[in-house]
Amino acid sequence: MRFFSTVLLFFLLISGVIAQEESIFSQGVQGCYSDYYIAFHERGSDFIPDGEHEVVFVVLNQGKSDCFMGKATVKEGKVALPVYIQKNDDALVPAERMFKSLDQEWLEKQNPETIYDITDGMTNIFQTQEKYHIRLFFHTFIHPDHRTNKKAPPAEILLKSDGK
Repeated sequence: MRFFSTVLLFFLLISGVIAQEESIFSQGVQGCYSDYYIAFHERGSDFIPDGEHEVVFVVLNQGKSDCFMGKATVKEGKVALPVYIQKNDDALVPAERMFKSLDQEWLEKQNPETIYDITDGMTNIFQTQEKYHIRLFFHTFIHPDHRTNKKAPPAEILLKSDGK
């Protein structure tokens, strides 16, 4: 019974993440977010090692997205705070200077064990007190674009009889 409860809890948490992603897409997102998300979802990424890494810092609000350069630290496969946004003069400022902390009501619904996980080079989507949604993309670790499969010629050409 305990195993069943654990499995059920796991699926409920996963469905919450999927529902959040679907609700963002169902609203339609203008801007840069969709291109980054689709590329990372399709291509995946290498494991993100511990250390400081350049990231694309995406802000979603009211069906629009803006993408900024930033920097994040990874420890044991998770994003560690603070996260930085890069300014035009290349200075890095903590994201907290632009956004208040995470929404406490939203935060209480999250699994503290997995909230800062990185999957396929992407963080989970975070919600700030101002109801902005934020996601980081570790662009330097994305897998190369997949080569397309070579199409076979029609059978009549490939299997033509050579008179043999």
